[in-house]
Amino acid sequence: MSADNATIQNRSEIVFLYDAVDTNPNGDPLTEENRPRVDEYTEEAIVTDVRLKRVVRDYLDREGHSILVKASGSEKRDDKGDRYAELFEGIDEDDEEDVVDTFLDRAVDVRLFGDSMAFDDAPTDSFTGPVQFNFGRSMHPVHEVTHGKTSVLAADSESGGAGGNMFSEHRIAYAMVRFHGVVDENGATDTNLSDDDLDLLEDGLWFGTRELTNTSSKRGHEPRLLLRVEYSDDEYHIGDLHRSIDLLPQTEGPKAMRDISHTLLDVDDLVDLLADHHDRIEHVYARTSRRLQVTANNEVGGPERLKAALQSTLGDHAVTVTYD
Repeated sequence: MSADNATIQNRSEIVFLYDAVDTNPNGDPLTEENRPRVDEYTEEAIVTDVRLKRVVRDYLDREGHSILVKASGSEKRDDKGDRYAELFEGIDEDDEEDVVDTFLDRAVDVRLFGDSMAFDDAPTDSFTGPVQFNFGRSMHPVHEVTHGKTSVLAADSESGGAGGNMFSEHRIAYAMVRFHGVVDENGATDTNLSDDDLDLLEDGLWFGTRELTNTSSKRGHEPRLLLRVEYSDDEYHIGDLHRSIDLLPQTEGPKAMRDISHTLLDVDDLVDLLADHHDRIEHVYARTSRRLQVTANNEVGGPERLKAALQSTLGDHAVTVTYD
């Protein structure tokens, strides 16, 4: 690995928010008709970390980056032996260092998320991914709706008539989904994770979520806030950073929300928390939606309000905010 793309040295904490409108954020294949995952007690929508990693992997694959775990239906996806053979092609398997470094250089998703290497013919050990996310949850109870549909393909009956097939779709009317993740600098050493890889991760989260249009059930996703706090101290992060952001519904109730204009993010606790730990923070990187509305210090505004609140706490030099 070149010196200008060295392995990361600092730990990061990630908060990622996106909303989903009239869509199924993450269907459960064990339920009837792949219904959305919803906590039966809190009524919060649930999205697994596997679903989020799939979003990133698919984006990287579309952008021409080599990955190990391709999407279902992709070329060579169903035979991991073929994927390993392709990624290990030309590697001198007698040179252990060359095997590991070359393989990692060719598989960006392994550098990010690791891989179990559960195959006898894989010439490397397992890798624990330095980037890990918890399950995502909506920041509020959601309203699940069911739509009856008729397929447009005619189905001829024995009596000579024609008609479409009936089926149901289950979707969430609106959900602001919140993920929390940690980038571990110790695991990064094992997979050669670099700052450039973190840039790809952020692109994958942001643009990969926006590009979830391959099926009708996934249309309606839009990234709203991506926050990465890079720490200056080894083996340290604040923890539970995502819980310092509150959602304030601007409707009669959370289940009545249908658009981001019906929401307001309260970031006061986030700003206070970062202020309390400012001496252990190297930099804060944020991407925000142009439609995002936040309240901080009793002032309501868009991305500029968030940027001003962060810079007043950490200083201009320690904050980078981009708008989309």
